[in-house]
Amino acid sequence: MGERPVHIRQSDQSLGGLKAELRTILPELEEMRNRKSDRKNQFIEVTKQLQKIRDEIFKPTGCTSTAVVVDESDLSLRKLEELHAELQALQKEKSERLKQVLDHLSTLNSLCLVLGMDFKHTVNEVHPSLGESEGTKNISNDTIQHLAAAIGRLREVKLLRMKRLQELASSMLELWNLMDTPIEEQQTFQNVTCKIAASEHEITEPNILSVEFINYVEGELSRLEELKASKMKELSFKEKIRTRRDLQKNTHGC
Repeated sequence: MGERPVHIRQSDQSLGGLKAELRTILPELEEMRNRKSDRKNQFIEVTKQLQKIRDEIFKPTGCTSTAVVVDESDLSLRKLEELHAELQALQKEKSERLKQVLDHLSTLNSLCLVLGMDFKHTVNEVHPSLGESEGTKNISNDTIQHLAAAIGRLREVKLLRMKRLQELASSMLELWNLMDTPIEEQQTFQNVTCKIAASEHEITEPNILSVEFINYVEGELSRLEELKASKMKELSFKEKIRTRRDLQKNTHGC
């Protein structure tokens, strides 16, 4: 424990003297035993906390925790202070990791909203604790790496869908201009055409890049193209009639 030892005085070696000495020493020994027990309990408590945080940070999911073992050969205050300093450092790292996990979850949630994907299902594939509103979030290295990888994958999906939506918007504007589509009819898809030059971070509207919505826009574009083809056919037919009439007039005129 790093404390001074108890000394027995050697001045009186008679039986009575030894008994008197023991009566003096025994209470002190008992007090030291109690202090040692208290100190050991402090070591056990801080060691348990250290082990718990180490497991949360470093131990792979599914691995069992090792038993807490206290080295009773050194129960000094200096050693206890060292353990407390280590605990504070780990608690700081845990706090930073939790913030990182929460930031990743916020980013994933935003991506899932825009893409029309199930956020809870997405994060549960990384770790079941991440989809729960209550309870402890897993903050292991594996979890943080898998969250970052999931964000990367969804960003790629977002960029691909964004490019597709902007292509559809550009084609839609061309057809509207070509066919003099009324403003009232264009209003329905204004949220599409206004994204024609938007950057990734500007596209945040829920479901704007969902598969269902892109299919809906593609359906509208197909309708416009069919309408264009129909009008072109109608114009061609009218042009043929006009040409035929002109020929007939010229023939009769001769």
